[in-house]
Amino acid sequence: MRLLVIRFSAMGDVALTVPVIRGVLAANPELQVTMVSNARFEPFFYAIERLTFQRVTLENYRGAGGMYRLYRRLAAKGPWDAVLDLHSVIRTWAIAGFFKLSGVPVFRLDKGRKEKKALVKHGHKTLKPLKHTTERYLEVFHAAGLPGEVMPGDVIRKNARADKSLQKFFAENGLIKNKKWLGIAPFSLHREKTWPLSKVTGLIEALGKHEAYQIFLLGGQEDVDKLKNIAALYPHCRNMAGIFSLDEEIALIHHLEAVVAMDSFNMHLAALCGVKVVSVWGATHPYAGFGPLNGNDQYIVQLPPEELSCRPCSVFGSKPCYRQDWACLTGIPVQDVLQHL
Repeated sequence: MRLLVIRFSAMGDVALTVPVIRGVLAANPELQVTMVSNARFEPFFYAIERLTFQRVTLENYRGAGGMYRLYRRLAAKGPWDAVLDLHSVIRTWAIAGFFKLSGVPVFRLDKGRKEKKALVKHGHKTLKPLKHTTERYLEVFHAAGLPGEVMPGDVIRKNARADKSLQKFFAENGLIKNKKWLGIAPFSLHREKTWPLSKVTGLIEALGKHEAYQIFLLGGQEDVDKLKNIAALYPHCRNMAGIFSLDEEIALIHHLEAVVAMDSFNMHLAALCGVKVVSVWGATHPYAGFGPLNGNDQYIVQLPPEELSCRPCSVFGSKPCYRQDWACLTGIPVQDVLQHL
């Protein structure tokens, strides 16, 4: 069976397809999967047997005409036994719609929008755990008649080239693993998901009192200057943002004992690399289905809703704090994160 699977963004959501695809491929030895996604996400799918990664640069396929051209490009690589839309947005509805008109069965993700809206409703919330995103992905494969489970453990693998490059960096910078190596990813896309910087530096200072730790600061290109400023203050800290390619970042994560992260891509990446992750949650809540996998739910740090009834106030953290005090984050003490570490 030849399957076309589509998921374009965001980084964390694409990464969460990996344990599902690995699990389904393991349960279906005759299955061949082609994963269609943003070109820069290809390292997530390294060393997955019977998977082909199809790079797409969406800027080249704008509007309805662009979607039709992309459909024609993907159709030409067929024939396909089914198309799985794991994104379920207007763009992928259009692409999948063209396939459906051509007679190819299409199976689409149910995002549970209504349930998630009830979870974050201002007042009278329906506060209950919803299906994890990986479970929703798995349901799409099951609907297509493909058994399988979410594969646990280290599912995003490091490649030899990236690890060799990383080892060279370690040697050139005198980084010897004679301490516990910890990653801290202090930023998120939204302020409503970002622990105050004073708390982050408080954590770094507390860890600095023990000579057992080397801290690596993790983040995106937009975080480089801020992380450099933090690293300059603490001798046991090193900024790693803006230095490596994605496959090298994946290799780096594999060298760490644990990671402290917000509800963000780095949280998912650490968990999917089989590394322990302490995650700090503010406006969002693991109940929405985006919690860290591989048992890392036991290391979640958050204020309980009964202590702060306004949270969760957002599924993705994109809604501004209506209180304007970000109490869900400022109220989390450094000691709580230290205790989980």
